[in-house]
Amino acid sequence: MIPSQNGMNLYHVHEAQMIRRMPPFGPLVAFDAVARHRSFTRAADELGVTQSAISHQVRRLEEFFGTQLLIRRNPGVELSDDGAKLEGELGPLLNEIAGLGPSLRNRTARQTLRLGAGSSLAGWWLVRRLRSFRHFNSEIEIDFRLVESEAVGEPPLDVRILWTTLAESRATPLQQPLLRERIFPVCAPSLLPHGMPLSDPTGLLDLPLIQKGHPPEGEWSWAYWFGKLGLKRTEPRGLLLGDMGLCLAAAVEGAGVAIGRSLLVADAISDGRLVPALANVPHVLSNKVHIARWSQDRTEDPHTKVLVNWLAQAAEDTDRALSAGSYSL
Repeated sequence: MIPSQNGMNLYHVHEAQMIRRMPPFGPLVAFDAVARHRSFTRAADELGVTQSAISHQVRRLEEFFGTQLLIRRNPGVELSDDGAKLEGELGPLLNEIAGLGPSLRNRTARQTLRLGAGSSLAGWWLVRRLRSFRHFNSEIEIDFRLVESEAVGEPPLDVRILWTTLAESRATPLQQPLLRERIFPVCAPSLLPHGMPLSDPTGLLDLPLIQKGHPPEGEWSWAYWFGKLGLKRTEPRGLLLGDMGLCLAAAVEGAGVAIGRSLLVADAISDGRLVPALANVPHVLSNKVHIARWSQDRTEDPHTKVLVNWLAQAAEDTDRALSAGSYSL
């Protein structure tokens, strides 16, 4: 036992002295990108996340240091005095860290791509197709990670599939649009007469409903759909779930009619677990778009290009097959 001094074990004194209060790494990277570009938009493009994610990360860093680092203008941003000081000290440190990645990858000749996506897209569409990708691209290993947020650098990914706004879905050197999904009601065949889609939308009024969101908004609300279909029911009631995957799982179990997205429901319709609830459905597009974003050091990587092009083609093939009523993978 190390002797004590003033009643405190000297080991714990030494341990306390060694613990550093480190700023969070992801927000440091986000701040560095904004500081270099003087732009949230270009920083988001570089890091493969949305502008709102960058803004959130910078605010986390400002809260950590207890000072304003950026002065937000319209347009653009400026550095505060403290922000300029941090930029001057942070840049060289991140450059040194960034230099470690390429050298370590070259030593191991890594051909593994770290791919991230949300749980709903992964479970209902993507994972089932990765076997096909590996069959035709055996030289590329996929290390898949579930990603439910856009925290910068958490986890480190080579390619990330995001569901983002139309304004942020344009093609850039670091991202490629994949698909804008169609939206339509789906349910288990057991809920419908003879398991067939309803020819008269008023039949929805007699069925249990499932909604996503707290509260549901826009095309994800039954109020929107009832207005679209000319149905008079001002306050649709039903099961309210916060996750699209849960909504579809409940629909498969016969809990009600859910508002589905074309990529997510295609395989379930092909398997007979779900059917479109309506024979004639209005053409409604999601207000968000699936995109693939990749890290800066993967810009010229041929394996990344192969993966992103495959993702775009797989999404297009799925949507085309669903539209044509042919659901083969």
